[in-house]
Amino acid sequence: MKGNEVSKGEIKTIAGTVRGVETDGVWAFKGVPYGADTSGDGRFRPARPPQPWTGVRDCVEYGPSVPQMTIEQMLGVPVREEAESLMGTHSYERVMGEDCLALNVWTPAVGADSALPVVVWLHGGGWSTGSASWPLYDFSNLARHGNVVAVGINHRVGILGFLDVSRLGDEFADSGNVGMLDVVSALEWIRDNIAGFGGDPGSVTVFGESGGGAKVATLLGMPAGRGLFHKAVAMSGSMLIAQEPADAAINTDAVLERLGIGTDTAKLAALDVAALIEAEVELPGRNASGLMRGRVFSPVLGPSLPQHPDQAIRAGVNADVRLVSGCTHDETLGFLFADPDLWTLDDVGVLDRLRPFLGDDAERLFAAYRAGRPDDSPTTMIIAITTDAAFRLPQISLADAHVEGGGAATYVYEYRWGFEDPTGRVVAPHGTDMPYWFDNVDVAAIAAGPHADDLVAMMSGALVGLAHTGAPDNPALPSWPPYTLDERAMMHFDVPARIEHDSYGAEREWWSGIVPPGFRGS
Repeated sequence: MKGNEVSKGEIKTIAGTVRGVETDGVWAFKGVPYGADTSGDGRFRPARPPQPWTGVRDCVEYGPSVPQMTIEQMLGVPVREEAESLMGTHSYERVMGEDCLALNVWTPAVGADSALPVVVWLHGGGWSTGSASWPLYDFSNLARHGNVVAVGINHRVGILGFLDVSRLGDEFADSGNVGMLDVVSALEWIRDNIAGFGGDPGSVTVFGESGGGAKVATLLGMPAGRGLFHKAVAMSGSMLIAQEPADAAINTDAVLERLGIGTDTAKLAALDVAALIEAEVELPGRNASGLMRGRVFSPVLGPSLPQHPDQAIRAGVNADVRLVSGCTHDETLGFLFADPDLWTLDDVGVLDRLRPFLGDDAERLFAAYRAGRPDDSPTTMIIAITTDAAFRLPQISLADAHVEGGGAATYVYEYRWGFEDPTGRVVAPHGTDMPYWFDNVDVAAIAAGPHADDLVAMMSGALVGLAHTGAPDNPALPSWPPYTLDERAMMHFDVPARIEHDSYGAEREWWSGIVPPGFRGS
């Protein structure tokens, strides 16, 4: 084979030839290595190139996920047994290993002559969990119906992705951000190889939800990302403030003390990975509830992230990237559901729950919301305040930063369609929008219904439209104007969809002078 010539589903990459499988007109290549094994002396260091191989490598099964805690351990609340089947998700990773730097590609048109737009998925999991191997993240439909090449990335998360051991030697200078550097390495692989899979390396859209949205925001603030992606969608997650090295050092000291290895880098490399994950789970000050993550491992300021993303975006680090930013209307309901008294709260109960989350600002904010929304129930109030704090205002601020930094066209949305809660109110919790973005209603039973086709047309159509044209407009939506600081246009995905202007102007005013917790990531 020459170059990226395709023969019976075989494509030559820079490390060797891979073989995929075709189903109903879409080729899938799973577990394609973009980096070398990260175990041993690869731990806490930037990704190395994949080890070359000879012959043809079958890429028909997902690669291992990075070793990690379970979602229940991350959230500190039980995960409903039916969640996996309802949403097409996993509450724990089925296969894990440190040789985890692999990606999955779905393409409707293999071959260098196609030059289709590329969409690259950054999975959620709040920096601590997740992979690109969930049923919901099978992008066959997106590739088939959207005529795009879709890619999902596995990368290091949690302690393996963000433990800052930079003081142990120059080779660890960027250890506090290797999880994001893995993403950069994957984008470099896409730049160098995706043409053989039918993709255009000059038209790359990154999109992510929850922790994946935070990764999108972080990538927008990383100089190393320049030129590797051209459009971005941050869904229900952003990170505008990274960890300071001094704060990250508290986590590092706690882990090294627990492991009992001092500063011996050889012992750190040889340590059983299960001991590292256990140290992460038992980290002092880690989450006590679904809303309060507490101390976590997440990107740390350093060589590859010299500024907080908010500062870098306002300075125009990736100003040429077109951005879509938004969230669901009732994000935090998905985290509050474990509270047995949620539906019978009074105002006193709301304040009791807000104080640990918002500290000294709880009373001022609650008073502002109560005055501005006198008819809201206490339950509605706590969902609104915590959603604004953790998701909605950070997503709006991400858009503000991009506009103020002279960024390319920016668009803002909110997902409003939902389900009836016990009080009869329609709610749209965290993550319930994903099946429509991905055109994957068939693997997420919770999303099915007479509304599904309309929402898929709107939302998957918006993602595909952005990938193809640089704007999320599509025939299923009203005209979607770019977001400006004067007009603040917001698309509300509902049946029917509508545009509103400055939908949350009052809330922005109530939060004046207060930094919402969501600025530090989901």
